[in-house]
Amino acid sequence: MRPLHASWLAVTPEPWKNGGGVTRTLSVDTAGQPPRWRVSVADIDRDGPYSRFPGYDRVSVVLSGGGVELVADVADVDDVADMADAGRITLAPGVATAFAGDTGFQSRLVNGPVRVLNLFVLRGAAAASVVCVGGGQSAVEAGGLAQDGAAMHMLRIVVAAQAGRLNQAAADASVALAAGDYVVDVSGVSCGIDARQAFAPAQATARDGVAAVVLDVRVLASAAV
Repeated sequence: MRPLHASWLAVTPEPWKNGGGVTRTLSVDTAGQPPRWRVSVADIDRDGPYSRFPGYDRVSVVLSGGGVELVADVADVDDVADMADAGRITLAPGVATAFAGDTGFQSRLVNGPVRVLNLFVLRGAAAASVVCVGGGQSAVEAGGLAQDGAAMHMLRIVVAAQAGRLNQAAADASVALAAGDYVVDVSGVSCGIDARQAFAPAQATARDGVAAVVLDVRVLASAAV
């Protein structure tokens, strides 16, 4: 199966119920019920509630804008004294941040509207590694597979925030991506190259920026993707 190559700007936006923004779903697991993974891009225009996703781990990357401060709902924190630690999360530009979806948060925009890439993985059914090319280079892990040591299937999703080239395993293979393009490779062929080398930006990335986000998602090989 050939990788899907599209633009998230062409994806129909889904408005939030609270009117605080819109979400575009780039790709979602169609084999699992509930879905084992989902990738989306959200445009957030104002402060407001951050929805709960019980059973899921999340990874968020601010693609543009000043960032988002998340404060947990008091009812979701066992000890109010822990609010300064587990109850507060900062989503900084160009940095992949993992956190549990079980908790409800109130969001505060740091400096106006933001665009945020979100990955959701169903705990026990999927695991993921996320690398920001041009931003924070350390891989962030989320989720987990219930069957340790079982055969896995890997798919790769690359979301370009800037123009550049998607590098593939063959030495001379690359694909031009415009800003806003994304590639979904459920065959896993592109996973043969290190995630940090998977995307080459056309220009130097601005400070605190991100050129692309590379998401490697793992599910059990016995299940269809």
